[in-house]
Amino acid sequence: MNRPISDIMDKDVYTCHYSQTLEEAVKILVDKKVGGLTVIDDNRHVIGFISDGDIMKAVAKQKTRSIAGWNYSSMVLYDNESFEEKVEDLKKRNVMELATKRVFCVTPVQPIGEVAEILSSKKIKKIPIVTADGALVGVARRSTIMRYIFNMLFNSDNARISNV
Repeated sequence: MNRPISDIMDKDVYTCHYSQTLEEAVKILVDKKVGGLTVIDDNRHVIGFISDGDIMKAVAKQKTRSIAGWNYSSMVLYDNESFEEKVEDLKKRNVMELATKRVFCVTPVQPIGEVAEILSSKKIKKIPIVTADGALVGVARRSTIMRYIFNMLFNSDNARISNV
């Protein structure tokens, strides 16, 4: 049996609107205790994904690097901003400045095994589930699929007939 991901997907998805600031996105991440948010437009279409990793990367100390031009000249870039200055700079920036814009999505009818393969091969923890026109309806998480596997292994009768 190839159960569709809609049987176990999480329908309560934490999102942020593409017009929100990074300050607002961080507040949602902290308040909801999640590591990432699907970025949506006015029609709930998925247009991005912002994670705690994206934000950490923006405030982390950057290594000094040199950039060589085609005429053998080079420029050295230094990271002179303090951590606190970087955090302050994030406040009013738009969430889409740091969000991943190329987001892998699946449809509700895709089999659980296929979604598991995508999560594994792309090395991502969650994937938005969208309708044919791209509207967000849920999310599949590695942890949800792992609970489903656990139930199949240790409670096989219930896993076949109930949601995880």
